[in-house]
This record gives sequence, structure tokens and C-alpha cells, in this order.
Amino acid sequence: MWFTEDAWSPIIACLVGCGVLFGAYAITQRSKLLIGIPVLLVVAVLAFFVDKAVVTDRERVELTLLDLINSFVEESQQADKNKEPQCIRFFSEQNKRDRARVGAAVVFVRVDDQRITDVQIQMTNQNTRAVTHFRANGNVTVGGGGGHYSSRWELTWQKEAGEWKVTTTRMLNVMTGVEQAIPRVD
Repeated sequence: MWFTEDAWSPIIACLVGCGVLFGAYAITQRSKLLIGIPVLLVVAVLAFFVDKAVVTDRERVELTLLDLINSFVEESQQADKNKEPQCIRFFSEQNKRDRARVGAAVVFVRVDDQRITDVQIQMTNQNTRAVTHFRANGNVTVGGGGGHYSSRWELTWQKEAGEWKVTTTRMLNVMTGVEQAIPRVD
């Protein structure tokens, strides 16, 4: 597990350390202080590559969320909607209600130009559960009509067999954040 969510914190700390060492050298003229500068620069570069190599649970949940949304959008645009939707694989086997909803929505709804914003992730239960909160905007077509639609969602995830699966889905009012009923598409 990486000790920070991004590489910038250790990189900035290393650069500040380089500045302090150079300032101390300028004042004292002790050349031994200059040895630490290349060491800190190497540590900063290593921090960047280590951050790219280490994927935290929070990052895994975010990537899985984006995969779920992209899968749903792609499947909603396909002409052949008779096969079982693949986007339901992101939902827990016990979450039959949301699996059925998403399966029906893929058949009846078409989403274009989706945009996901305001993604917030809270990890709980020793990183075995996560709650994602996000906004989704896009052009939605249901039957013959449609238009631009904004929505706000809260999904609860649980780690099952090493994979993150959605256990509950809540649609929230875009302005107030109060839970509202998910529209029926059948």
C-alpha cells in the first residue's frame, strides 16, 4: 500500500528539501550539503514511478466505477440488445434488484456523450467496502424521446473474491442530495 494517494506530496517534499539543502549550502558553503540534492531528486523520480506502479483500493474502486459506466454506455449504444448485458458483472450476485434494473436499462435506454464528475470515494470496513458518490451527465434517449439528463448517484461496493462489486445503488436529487426513486424503464 502506498502511503499517499498521489505522487505529488512526496515529490514536492523532496523539492522543498532540495531547496533547503541548497539554501543551507549558500549560507554555510559546506559542499557536503550538496550531496543530498541529487539523492532527493532521485527519490522524487522514484516516487513518481512507484505511485504509477502501486494501485490503492480507492483507485481500484474508481477504475471499476468508470469501467462500469463505460460498459453500460457502450452496451446501450449497441444495435443487438438481445444478448445478456455484460455491465451487470459489476454488481454482486446477491444484488438481484440492481442487476435486473441495469439489464433492463441497457435494453431500453441509449446514452451518448456521458460525462462523469465529482467522483468521491469513501473507504470503510478496513478497505473491504467503499461508497462512491458521483454525478453523471449525458444525452439520454428512451424510446423515441430524450434529451440532456443530469443525475447524481451513490453506489456501495464490497470486495468479493478480490473484485469490487456493487451491493446497493441510490439515485440522489441533483440539487439537494436527497434519495429519489430510480425511474422505471420497462
